[in-house]
Amino acid sequence: MANNQAIDLFKSGVHNLLDDENVPQDAASAALNWYDQDGRTILVPGKLRIGAEGIAGSVTGEIFGYKINGTQVHWRKIGATIQYNSGTAAAPVWTTVISGLTSSADYSFSNYSSLAGSFTFAVGVDGIYKMNNANPGSFNTMYDSTKNFKGKAIIDKGRMILWDRPEDKTGLYGSWIDTQEAVSGSLGVYTAVSGEATTSLAGTLAFKAGGATRNCFGVTITLTGTGEVYRDSYLGTLTGSLGGTGTINYITGAYTLSNAGVGTAAYQWENSNLRGVTDFGKSATRAAGQGFQFPQDEGGDAIQTIINGPDGVYYSMKKQSVYRLALEATDTNATNEVFRKNIGVPSYRSSISTGKGIVFINTANPSKPELTILQKNAVGDSVEPFTLFPHFKFANYVYDDCMIDTFERYILVACKTPSATANDTILLCDLSNNTVDITGYNARTSAQTNGLLYVGSSVSQTVYNLYSGFDDDGYTINNYRDSRGELYGTEVLKKFRKLRFRGSIAPDQVCEIYINYDNAGFQLVGTIVGSGSYVDYTSPQSIGSNFIGSSQVGGDDLTNIYPFQMEIRLKKVPKFRTRKIRFKATGVGYMSIESQLDWDISTYQDKLPSQYRQKQNVNLAGTTTDNAAPEF
Repeated sequence: MANNQAIDLFKSGVHNLLDDENVPQDAASAALNWYDQDGRTILVPGKLRIGAEGIAGSVTGEIFGYKINGTQVHWRKIGATIQYNSGTAAAPVWTTVISGLTSSADYSFSNYSSLAGSFTFAVGVDGIYKMNNANPGSFNTMYDSTKNFKGKAIIDKGRMILWDRPEDKTGLYGSWIDTQEAVSGSLGVYTAVSGEATTSLAGTLAFKAGGATRNCFGVTITLTGTGEVYRDSYLGTLTGSLGGTGTINYITGAYTLSNAGVGTAAYQWENSNLRGVTDFGKSATRAAGQGFQFPQDEGGDAIQTIINGPDGVYYSMKKQSVYRLALEATDTNATNEVFRKNIGVPSYRSSISTGKGIVFINTANPSKPELTILQKNAVGDSVEPFTLFPHFKFANYVYDDCMIDTFERYILVACKTPSATANDTILLCDLSNNTVDITGYNARTSAQTNGLLYVGSSVSQTVYNLYSGFDDDGYTINNYRDSRGELYGTEVLKKFRKLRFRGSIAPDQVCEIYINYDNAGFQLVGTIVGSGSYVDYTSPQSIGSNFIGSSQVGGDDLTNIYPFQMEIRLKKVPKFRTRKIRFKATGVGYMSIESQLDWDISTYQDKLPSQYRQKQNVNLAGTTTDNAAPEF
């Protein structure tokens, strides 16, 4: 019976901290664009450009906003503009809404829904901009030096939390809490209008003339002559009771009607600079629900970002420390304190709140970056930092413009290789399975919708649908996967005769197999082809073009893949101590390997490999050969 060694599951990802002989049998010692999932090692999916190719630069902000019916609006900031995708999935078109912004500045985007509508706010060094997703082509400029600030912000629990003011890099600010009540209440923000005269067919509601920061909602227009009532869909359209149609722009107040006739309008309007999410004011003696400001000055390092933690409090992630701000439920008292020193993040997007805790790249010690999680202690309620993936050498990468996000089961860490000038790598980190895989894509922003991941490029003003399809925007995917340095559990020299593989492949895919004996270099020993006789075309499996998440089967754009089992008979195998196997896909299409077998392993002498054997009678310095017999 042959002496064989099998890998039945690929489940360990990349292990690159220890010597490659000391990592799990199924692990990759080095790889690019292969990932281990559900027992397979799989070629990473590709990317698809959304809209026209952008000029050199980067994307400096991105989010999906949503209309009240769930329809998404894709926003981005590139250069001096904020744009939205006004096209279709088949024909994307980026339309500029806001211009004249600071070209290099990162902007934060936040979604906020209230009775007044579904909004996306963009906040940056130039101001605060409010867009109603029902009318994405219009916006309100909300910045008012007497009411609010410039910086970056999130919106949480009906309040905007702002930081990174150009004048105060260590200050944390909060707005009023939006009560979503009418002005008749003492803290109300909505003003009701009724009986306002309207003109025939088109006009502008009067609220806008009273203030540029106002927006309206809940519009009803009744035509006097016919009695037709036009009611608001909250999606920017008006539907008449006698069959008429119309439109309403909630930002500008402009309306159109299909049926002629004067009438009256009833509606509400809000100004979020007045007791809303962009009003940071407070009375001399602050009351609950008003704005606030807290200094977080210790160490002098700027606040990079604000994250809502697993305990419901705000963590200010700085470069060398983390602050913790806990607001009491009554909003009358708060605890503002240094949470930890000697931990910190390098940039705005380098941390993310997950269901398990706050994940961030800790670069307080720049020579030893660590992916870390702030999570609740298993034996108490305290939140503590824990290092993640100790088997992976995060120090191989640079994180000065790092972006961290979640996607399906993964934490995504966008970073750069040491020689790169912009992010060129995304690490796929699976908390549940404790794996890290390496993918080679440019990214510095991200946004998600309907199970799809979109990233803004770090080298051009372009957005891509990432990990989708089977090519890199028309090119083959650059890839390789190197196994561990396999010893078969013994130091003696050995040989083996065959390699067997089982997996799935697309008809147009080709995967080359290389072997490296004792670090002598990789040599091609065979190829798996999707058209091979060993591919079972009677058992197709349909998969979607997006399959990196929790489920790879199904989807709208289906393609067939086929199982294969094949064997490579090896020739001229030297006696070796270790061997590595490299997979390299060179075609376009799906490729996965589910198992591998080294067949008929033979063992020989306990000697060094031939290329490491030292000549006899070498002098004590190890530099020259002494032909005389050594003295003892």
